[in-house]
Parts: sequence; structure tokens; C-alpha cells
Amino acid sequence: MSRVRALAPVLALSLLFAAGCGGDAEEKTEPTASASVSAAAEGTESAAAGEPAFDGTLVKVDINGSKVAPRPSTHKVAKGDKVRIEVTSDEADELHVHGYEKTAALKPGETAVVEFTADSSGRFEVETHDSGLLLFNLEVS
Repeated sequence: MSRVRALAPVLALSLLFAAGCGGDAEEKTEPTASASVSAAAEGTESAAAGEPAFDGTLVKVDINGSKVAPRPSTHKVAKGDKVRIEVTSDEADELHVHGYEKTAALKPGETAVVEFTADSSGRFEVETHDSGLLLFNLEVS
């Protein structure tokens, strides 16, 4: 009998901790569900705004104080892939995709977009025309 009395407090504490853990799990589930609903609502708003998801290679570049971010590198794509280039600059300039002869005006603080199908094989520089900054190389094979 003394063993049962000794185990009773341990059993009672175990039940309290188990109940506490169950309550925490329920609380964590609710915010996650709310976050999922918010994310779904945001996705719906984007789709409703007429911005369909881009199905291809997207390259984003920022130019600030003549510095390119991310640092210039080579982006490889398969021939026939769609390519979208989005560039935001702090100064007026012109975006130029060599070989494809695609250009876009860069206006301070605005994002310029060039979109095309990579239908010519080779390695092409993507740069700014006036300042001559290399943004990246596009390798199509």
C-alpha cells in the first residue's frame, strides 16, 4: 500500500504535464492554420491582381550605387526555356540582353522586366548600357 501512495503523486503530476502538453499542441495548431489561411488569401489576391505565376527561369538583380546584387554569375538555361529578368536600379540606365537584343529602360526605384524565350544557344552578357555594369551571363544550351 505504501508503494501505491508513493506513486500517486507521480501519477498525478504526469497527468498534469500530459494535459499541459496537449493544450500547447492545440494552441500551436491554431496559429499555423491561421497563417495558412493568410498565405492562401495572399496567393488569391496576387492571382486576382492578374499576375499569373511565371513558368520559366526568373533572374532578379538589384543595382545600388553601381554595385550589383547578387554578384554577377552565370545562369544556365535549356534552349527553348522562358526567361524573365527583373532589374531594379537606383539610377536611370538601360538594361540590355546581348544576342537577343532585348532592352528595357531602368528608372530609379522601379523594376524593369524583360521576358523572352531562350531560342539561341550560346553565352550572352546581360548588362547596363550606359554604366556598363555586367549583371550576369546567360548560358543557353
